[in-house]
Amino acid sequence: MRFLKDKFKPRLYQEKIFSDCVKNNCLVVLPTGLGKTIIALMLSVYSLKKEENKILFLAPTKPLVEQHRKTFKEFFEAGDKDLLVVSGEVSPSERRELYKNARIVFATPQTIENDLLTKSLNLENFTLVIFDECHRGIGDYAYCFISSVYKKQNEKGRVLGLSASPGSNKEKILEVCRNLNLNEVVHMDEKNIEVTPYIKEKEITKIELELPKGLESIKSKLELSLKKRLVLLKRKGLIETIDVNKINKRTFLILQNGLQAKLREDKSPEIFEDISLVAEVVKILYALELLQTQGVKPLISYFETMKKQMRVKANRSLYSDADFREAVKEGFEAEGKVEHPKFEKLKEIILDNLVSNAKFIVFTQYRNTGKRIVEYLKDVKFVKPVLFIGQAGKEGLTQKQQLEVIENFDKGKYNVLVATSVAEEGLHIPSVDYAIFFEPVPSGLRMIQRRGRVGRTKVGKVLVMYTKGCIDEKYLYVSNAKEKKMKYAIEDVKESLNNLKQKRLGDF
Repeated sequence: MRFLKDKFKPRLYQEKIFSDCVKNNCLVVLPTGLGKTIIALMLSVYSLKKEENKILFLAPTKPLVEQHRKTFKEFFEAGDKDLLVVSGEVSPSERRELYKNARIVFATPQTIENDLLTKSLNLENFTLVIFDECHRGIGDYAYCFISSVYKKQNEKGRVLGLSASPGSNKEKILEVCRNLNLNEVVHMDEKNIEVTPYIKEKEITKIELELPKGLESIKSKLELSLKKRLVLLKRKGLIETIDVNKINKRTFLILQNGLQAKLREDKSPEIFEDISLVAEVVKILYALELLQTQGVKPLISYFETMKKQMRVKANRSLYSDADFREAVKEGFEAEGKVEHPKFEKLKEIILDNLVSNAKFIVFTQYRNTGKRIVEYLKDVKFVKPVLFIGQAGKEGLTQKQQLEVIENFDKGKYNVLVATSVAEEGLHIPSVDYAIFFEPVPSGLRMIQRRGRVGRTKVGKVLVMYTKGCIDEKYLYVSNAKEKKMKYAIEDVKESLNNLKQKRLGDF
């Protein structure tokens, strides 16, 4: 296997980051599109100096794994056995043999975790492990297990973590560093003078829409139903506010988990009542989110699902509430008469900008909304939409189908890629001119990743649709706040890791 160094021309900032990665196990935080994979490539070449050395390159999905292998293939004169992609499609016994001859193994973490558990793979000869999208390295995600095994099997083995958005708080980033044995953070953002020349401008436009009167009426009925339950929870001392604008679904999910834990020790009727009451609140909040961000059709579908599950106490309680029942009635009456204005606005945006083979990626939180968008656009002249979703469920796309969709989008068979979260992370989706967010998401990480899909090779435009006075507006604020917080958190972690190093040096 030979590195084609004549073809390789790294940028100065990549060389600087590489020199840090040679000395330390680094978490490299760089905006999307600035060549984190190239830094991984440089460190891999450095780590392969000895003939017996091997490298493991991990990424969360197979399309992403294939993409990294393709980048490496450009700069190596090597066979498939040298640059090996392994997946669950290949039997464990076959993988065991393939590992023996491979120099660089590209894989999803689940495959490697299985092979470590069954002892089909040993990491003692792997001098470098690369964790792409390393912010996933928390909880029981496979990255954590692989890292702990690697540390045992090769104490001197090096680690590289790559991410555009490692987390919005210091504790989360430090947890990633601890779990993956990373002892230094290297961070450059869009304002860094060394990367500025390579940043493609992104024009970000917020598009404000009004919720139609028919939907506003349903929203009011649901909020009345919600308020009654919030008053009861406040009286019980379980929440501090009944202001609908100051609560969120996550708070109640945490409360629900706490009550479930309490139930293991206290089986009193009051605990059961509290759990059911919190469940009712979560269900109303979900209904409000569907209505305000997606429209009446998914809301009706949710109401129908609830009605089929009347054994559930929370569902029975909600359907016995006059305000909730009125919201259900108005929802069914609105079907086919009132649509969320986002659909028409989306069509308008695409038609207004459909020039010179322009390509669009439309992000939506919900798979069903993605299907509806494709349906809505498929008969519009010159618009060729395609759905891009994950593997889960009967209608999910296999990883092979996902790669085919991206390839066909690149070739121009489709010009509108309607995607769920599967397209947010890492994937290089070529030549996207416009990224349209059907709704904001309350996550700085996901907003950064969504924006990163556009403007990689030329100036790109990002359009964020939100409904005024609705949960969309709150999510937009939350994601912006979390993004700002992340930058401060990264600097805090850098300082903490440096202090730890100084302390250890002092001890020595």
